[in-house]
Amino acid sequence: MPLLNAAVPMGPAEDTAWPACRRGRSTRSRIERGRLAHPLQRSGATVTQQPEGSERPHVGTFEALRYRHYRLLWIGDLCAAAAQWMQQTALSWVVYDLTGSGGILGAMNLMRTIPTLFLSPVAGVASDRLPRSRIIGVSQASMVVLTVLLALDIASGSLRVWHLFAFSFFAAAAQAFYIPARQTFVFELVPRHVIPNAVALSWLAFSLSRSIGPALGGAMIAAVGPSKNFLVQAVAFSGVIVAVLFIRVARAERPAGQKSFIAGLKEGYGFAFFDPRARILVGMSLIAPLFIIPLHGALLPIFAKHVFHGDASTLGILAGSIGFGGLFGGVLTAYLSRVDRRVLLGLGALLIFSGCEVVFSIVAGYTGSLWLAIPFLVIAGTAESVYATTSMTVLQLLAPEHLRGSIASVLQLGFLAMPIGALVAGVSADMFGAPVVGTAITLIAFSLGLAILVGSPAMRRLRLSEIQPSGGPAA
Repeated sequence: MPLLNAAVPMGPAEDTAWPACRRGRSTRSRIERGRLAHPLQRSGATVTQQPEGSERPHVGTFEALRYRHYRLLWIGDLCAAAAQWMQQTALSWVVYDLTGSGGILGAMNLMRTIPTLFLSPVAGVASDRLPRSRIIGVSQASMVVLTVLLALDIASGSLRVWHLFAFSFFAAAAQAFYIPARQTFVFELVPRHVIPNAVALSWLAFSLSRSIGPALGGAMIAAVGPSKNFLVQAVAFSGVIVAVLFIRVARAERPAGQKSFIAGLKEGYGFAFFDPRARILVGMSLIAPLFIIPLHGALLPIFAKHVFHGDASTLGILAGSIGFGGLFGGVLTAYLSRVDRRVLLGLGALLIFSGCEVVFSIVAGYTGSLWLAIPFLVIAGTAESVYATTSMTVLQLLAPEHLRGSIASVLQLGFLAMPIGALVAGVSADMFGAPVVGTAITLIAFSLGLAILVGSPAMRRLRLSEIQPSGGPAA
């Protein structure tokens, strides 16, 4: 569960220009010098610095959806995300049904990480240099073609294991370009003060798709078979393509003296890892993939079978509890997007997220009661939504505009840590048991979050309203 290319900088003061453009009402729709003007240019607004101490504009819980272009992208992204979750379920089923091998299933999942590892940096720089709407459209058109080809392959009866590996590789490559472009495109569609709300609502779409996608994918396999399931996915992927066809924003001019591709890559990753504030935020974003999410992926099946003495339905209840919390958390995050001290909010959410996972592991280990442990997973899922959007929102606002795509790719690479964390957690659980390992790894996450909270007073005090688009503090 979340931008660049704005024709003019967007600071807090520019927000006053946007009401004229809400719900698709713009003051001018003509092309200037062959391209559509940015909404701020269309309104004729004068960009000025917001006076110090002035009141921030009110942001409603669903504020970002009032902007037509963002609303179109949100609906399209919801369709694409649901298709992605359906595909993950269907593909795993087809692989295991064809081979009966858990090892091959794991190898296919590993195959999906290879394009992400090598293409994410390239995709990040590309989203800083090329029109993001075009990257989104091409990447999802690729997903449509790949998915239709796989559906026809299954229907013809000629499916082979290597076909599935090839599909996984190229689909992951397409998604590697889609994710940073999608995340950064948000910054072009809403004014600056609405960006936290837009990111939060994007997470809500992710949580909603995570809740319905796998179940829908499994039900459709049982009802119509895997081939038609993939055809439905292709239709869903088309949703975001249709959406971007109706989105018109200006493409920013390349900065004077823009560096080469390699130099741009170094600059983006240099900012992420050497800027003190950015480095802390990147570190925050890595805590969950390494130390909390592995409990969900690798340890929950062990909890379900050996701690709660249940079956697959027990695992479904545990996973569904996190998903339910995530849905509620998505709405809560959208409501809390008006909070100015965003890093402090995110650190608090991280402590609640990891703390509830610690308590879940302890309660499960000592009582073996499913129903006593579930409430802590619901609360953890809620806190995860708040935490997950914080690092991306603040980091993107801190970053220079021409580096936001690279920053998004850094965060995308961070999630490659999940398989490592899951592997370590799974092996350790075989030796020490899931409750012990779950308690240990989530205690590490809690300790790291507490260390950042105590050791970074400047980050605790950081306010979104004090961040200029260029990344510096407001004057």
